[in-house]
Amino acid sequence: MSGHAVTLEDLLVRFQSASESLERSYCELQGRVQALTAELEREREERIRLERLAGMGEMAMELAHEIRNPLASIELYASMLEGEYAEQIVRSVRLLNHSVTNVLQFGKPVMPVPERMSVSRLLEGIRVFLQPIAQQKRIRIVTDCDSECVAVADHELLHRMLLNLVLNAVRETPMDGTVRLSGRVAGCDVLIAVEDSGPGIQDERMARIFDPMFSTSREGCGLGLPIVKKIVESHKGTITVSSSKDGTRFSIRIPHGLREIPVVAAVYDRRQCFASEIAGGHCLGLRASALALRRPPLQANMEVALEPVASC
Repeated sequence: MSGHAVTLEDLLVRFQSASESLERSYCELQGRVQALTAELEREREERIRLERLAGMGEMAMELAHEIRNPLASIELYASMLEGEYAEQIVRSVRLLNHSVTNVLQFGKPVMPVPERMSVSRLLEGIRVFLQPIAQQKRIRIVTDCDSECVAVADHELLHRMLLNLVLNAVRETPMDGTVRLSGRVAGCDVLIAVEDSGPGIQDERMARIFDPMFSTSREGCGLGLPIVKKIVESHKGTITVSSSKDGTRFSIRIPHGLREIPVVAAVYDRRQCFASEIAGGHCLGLRASALALRRPPLQANMEVALEPVASC
């Protein structure tokens, strides 16, 4: 036979090599099919879970609306009483209403109604309202803000933002700790900070603290910080977090100067007392029910007040 002739042994080697290659391809294809099947199953389970969560969310929204009506009545009648117990009832109702508002506001667009406001009074209102709650753990809430520090922002939304942050801080701060609130003007921005003396946030959890439904506390529902971030971003601001074993600090930066301040005329004056979520203690009973109105349409009865502000 010539030197180029193919022997039976060569054919057997080639056949065996092709068989092994086909077997490897089949195993790889089988593995891919199994992986795709598992992925499809996971996606199906995730879709079912999301559908259930959507249904639960709708139910939670309906319950939140139903809860608000009796809350308004409780707050109204408690505000007519005098004494320490009546004040505790009003404070507890406001905190419960705050939680209900978090549920209602989650997933909705945040529409700020900016006004010129005192940051010092804002921080002091938070301190006065939450100090009795913090006192149960012998925690001090201290404020540090220049009395002339002002911002053009939505007073009600900033109250809700700080209430979420300070409640978290009080929850995480150990006995005899301190929670500090500070505010100052930095160029064209207003800087507001909330700092606690708690154990800090673990590094692996830091990236998820603004994720909805993620909470490091058994008492939390995972809505507070996502809402805080939405409120800050609705004011064209930023929020940063730094944490160590000595405590956690949330820093909020909000633009200081807005040249056009939308002001709702007659309707806005009536809403002014409702927007006071915690400071002052006025319009106690009306506020809870009026918050359901949230914000009147800005197209009606609106003026644009041109306020002199520092050029930035």
